[in-house]
Amino acid sequence: MTQDEKEFFESIGVKFDSGLGTRYNTFCCEQGVLISEYLRTKEKIIEFNKTSTEIQKVMVPGLSNEHSGNTFQLSCKFAIAYIPRLIVMDRDRKIDDIIN
Repeated sequence: MTQDEKEFFESIGVKFDSGLGTRYNTFCCEQGVLISEYLRTKEKIIEFNKTSTEIQKVMVPGLSNEHSGNTFQLSCKFAIAYIPRLIVMDRDRKIDDIIN
């Protein structure tokens, strides 16, 4: 996870060392970023959440085989929360392209 991603999740209240611990929370955040990057809308993430594991792996290459029901649900919630950050990054990239 990048420092920028960690700071984003901390800004929305994720406490990496609380609950089930740093490894668990980091895994869910990393998977949330991955899901968000592939699907990019809340509607697609909700639909993704309802599909079979086989279809989910096609929709999001690199999706971990290590998910429990809880980590998967939390990752989808984090993915939805991360969408605005992706929009800002896309906008910033476009501005940079125009300027440069």
